[in-house]
Parts: sequence; structure tokens; C-alpha cells
Amino acid sequence: MLFRSRGVTAAAFCLVLLVLACGLRADAADETVTVDAGVLHLTVPKTWQSEKVTNRFRRAQFKVPKAKGDSEDADFVVYDFAGGGGGVDPNIQRWVRSFQPNGRKAKVVTGKSPQGEYVLADLEGTWNKPIGPMVEQRTQEMPNARVLSVILTTKEGNYFLKLTGPKATVGANVDAFRASFGGDAKTEKTRPIAQE
Repeated sequence: MLFRSRGVTAAAFCLVLLVLACGLRADAADETVTVDAGVLHLTVPKTWQSEKVTNRFRRAQFKVPKAKGDSEDADFVVYDFAGGGGGVDPNIQRWVRSFQPNGRKAKVVTGKSPQGEYVLADLEGTWNKPIGPMVEQRTQEMPNARVLSVILTTKEGNYFLKLTGPKATVGANVDAFRASFGGDAKTEKTRPIAQE
């Protein structure tokens, strides 16, 4: 009765809802873009701003908008090192050491994606963030940081994917990070962190 009194039938109202629902699904599908990074095909949110790569080892890089309360954006970078980039354990140990021991949290998991098997390290705490050229090995202390690092093994070799920045911003983009290369948190298995 309410619909008729306003000149709208229940059937017309349902049709409007159906059209809106279909439109929302279409918009949601448009919220990501596919990007080629070497042999990788990445699916990333449109809000991640593509940037020109800043060195010869990078295949793609993006600025990830900061979450509410964070003072800076996060960075998403894909690396491909000609020599392979080293073994899994030495890389994980290096990533763990890049965080100060006091208050550091570290978790490592393994998984499979359509593009290859991967190892993901999730680190939180005070990060000694690299600044400037890698050869200079300069760092800047960044409290409340989080870094997600992946070694993705493809048929063509290893790719390294990193999401780095303030804890809240990285935390808000964990699912998008995994989705970028086809990772699946539900099937991942915990991997022990090898000691030096």
C-alpha cells in the first residue's frame, strides 16, 4: 500500500533495486586494473597510483594511499633481479633484521598462486626503512611500520613483491596485496623462520 500511495508499485521498486545491485557489481569489478610486471600479471586497486620505476631491478611500483590517521602513503614494488635475488632463508633473515628487535613481530607463510608458489613474510615494528640508492645502505627509523614481502617463484624465475609503509595503511591493503598476484590466505601454511 505504501508503494501505491506514492505512485510506485512493488514490482517497479524491485526492478530499481535489481538494476542498482547489478550496477554496484559492475562498479566493484571496475575497481581493479591488470598490470604487467615482467612475466607477472598483477591485479591491483585503481586507487594504487602507478609510478615510473626508479631503478633497473623494479618491474612495477605504486603509491598506496594512506589510511586515516597515517601520515604517509605506503609503497608497492615488484622486483626482478637478474641473478635470482638470493635464497629464501637469507632474504627472510635480512628482512627480519631490517626491523629493530624490540617489539618486532614476524610471521612467514607459504602458499600457491596461479602464477607460482610463494613465501610471504609479514613483519611489524620499528623498521629501518631504506632511503636513497641501495648501494649506500642508508636507513631511516620508521616506528609502527609493517612490511609484507613475497618471493614468488615462476617458471621464469623469482619475483619479489613488497608492500611497505605505516602499519594501518599496509594492514588495510593486505587482501589487495595478496589478490595482486593471486595469493590465498586460506590455503597458506606457516613456515618456520630459519635462524642465522
